[in-house]
Amino acid sequence: MTFTHLLHPEIPKIKQININGVRYYDTPDGTLISITSLLKNFTPQGILDWRKAVGEEVANAVMIAATDRGSKVHQIIENCLSNKPETDLVGNYGELASRMFSQMIPAIDKIDRIRALEQGLYSTRFGIAGRVDCIAEYDKELTVIDFKTSTRKRDERNETHLVQASFYSLAWEERTGEKVNQIAILTTTEDGELDVYRDDPSNHVDRLEEMIEEYKSGQPDFSK
Repeated sequence: MTFTHLLHPEIPKIKQININGVRYYDTPDGTLISITSLLKNFTPQGILDWRKAVGEEVANAVMIAATDRGSKVHQIIENCLSNKPETDLVGNYGELASRMFSQMIPAIDKIDRIRALEQGLYSTRFGIAGRVDCIAEYDKELTVIDFKTSTRKRDERNETHLVQASFYSLAWEERTGEKVNQIAILTTTEDGELDVYRDDPSNHVDRLEEMIEEYKSGQPDFSK
């Protein structure tokens, strides 16, 4: 697989910083909270219930393993999309990450004309910044693409994933003038599945704005 890149070097670079344990970015418009940090205030109730049921020690161990798994799969995908050949995936990343990447290949094959890869973006309108996994054409439609790993496929959609991807579509348009009409959440699971979910980012803008207002008020509404 060889991928074409259409990069936008004019996008200002932003720098990640931590303030009191919270991730922010230094941008030309000032210090802005990261979209990831903001969305942590809206953790799905199911995850909160699970943490309570298994206990903090077990939950933390599971999350550490999941983060390690996700980081390895993301690195393989980034190298692949950057046209950097990998000669020993299992040796470099382990059997699990290598297998989960292989499951992702049918979706990766639909990606081309890459605009951004692990690109820092910020929005003056929303006062938020972050780092997008990928913006490229997916099935010939300009798309914000988010790569996820999971233990198993879940029936319900994580609202924060959709809101985050939608934010990046708006930040991209704000920075470049190029409109993004699709988001795609590509999830590879430990039990052998690939889940591809596509949506229109405009479906989640209202919720993004609600979350920002709730965050600013200091009283997030977890019921939504």
